[in-house]
Amino acid sequence: MLNTQRTNIKQTIFKYLQESPEHSIFFLGDFAEYGSVETIRKILLQARIQGLITHLSHGIYLKPTHSRFGEVPPPMEAVAKEIAERDHVEIMPTGSTAANILGLSTQVPMVVSFLTTGSSRTIKIGKRAIKFKHAAPRNFAYKGKTIPLIVQALKELGEANITEQTKSALSACITKANDNHTFSEDILLAPAWIQTIIKPIIKSNNETLATQQ
Repeated sequence: MLNTQRTNIKQTIFKYLQESPEHSIFFLGDFAEYGSVETIRKILLQARIQGLITHLSHGIYLKPTHSRFGEVPPPMEAVAKEIAERDHVEIMPTGSTAANILGLSTQVPMVVSFLTTGSSRTIKIGKRAIKFKHAAPRNFAYKGKTIPLIVQALKELGEANITEQTKSALSACITKANDNHTFSEDILLAPAWIQTIIKPIIKSNNETLATQQ
């Protein structure tokens, strides 16, 4: 009876894994309704052996994507977002991660960093890692996503290192942003030196858009 029950659980989980999109992320707790932690762990091990999923970190699994060059690693930002959703916390890219997302840095950081409303911790994903740093609620008071991302990136670069090339890259980001209706409020939450840099860029972009309409 137990073997039959476990077989049914295995078939259900395998079917779910097979039908999920590539680069889907799974957590051990996602399957808690099907049985004990030990039972689920054994079934997921069998799924790994059969190549259905790979093991990312403790209790975290991935349905892999393959190219002709081999397995394609998942975007670390996507993994971080899934972890945040599981833990019901907010996150925000910070440091070199924010700069990289905005195109202000071409270096791909080995450790991607996020501020979080949750606890501070580091999760190793293969040779890379995701670092969560607890931050005060005021860091998450922004209404949009663009301005806080810019704030974190500029803090990483430092006021003395802001070049015309940096401003040009910021202008491109602001132009493509779909949350510009939040800029007027969000910019007021930024440090004064960042406001000095960003406000003229936003004004210039608004004037350009106005002439195009």
